[in-house]
Amino acid sequence: MLCFRQSMRGLSLANPRLVLVAALGNALVIAGFFAVYGWNTEGAGAATRGTARFAICFFLAGFAAPGIRKWVARYPDAADLIQAFVAAQMVHFCAVIALHTKFAAEPLHLGAPQIAAVLIGFSIVLGAGITATPNAQSTVVRRGHQELLYILWLILLIDYTKHPAAEFRLVAIVVVIALVLRHAPRRENRAAGGILSG
Repeated sequence: MLCFRQSMRGLSLANPRLVLVAALGNALVIAGFFAVYGWNTEGAGAATRGTARFAICFFLAGFAAPGIRKWVARYPDAADLIQAFVAAQMVHFCAVIALHTKFAAEPLHLGAPQIAAVLIGFSIVLGAGITATPNAQSTVVRRGHQELLYILWLILLIDYTKHPAAEFRLVAIVVVIALVLRHAPRRENRAAGGILSG
């Protein structure tokens, strides 16, 4: 336990403004869908799907950030974007809760497998946000963060390749592109190379 406490020391929000924008932006997504579809089950379902997609944009941007920053120095830091994803995802979780309680046709009944899946999913998302720190000193935090990101990435890939709507299966391509961008090689400095070779 002491090792865990030491590894978590100094963790904080990397960019509070971006986290706030992500959360408020997703709240606006909810308001927009309710305005279009009405304060009903259809509106709640659309809001739930919309908030998930909004949050995924932050995840994919953060997941790809290490490679993109090799080419675009002003691109936001991965930790900022992942924490923004978690903030947006928490708003999505609120939309899911509303859909299955306030707007449910019948009372919600969760069995042990469903409760386990929800707790595991919530823990993975929250863990990715808690461990998203720029320049984390602890190897445990860095390694744990990487593993959580790849688990989330894999969940997205599997989910979108099996999506019931064919047009959404194309999102799997974007998910794979994020992985390719994450591992993009560092841009060569041609001017420096020319001076050294000449």
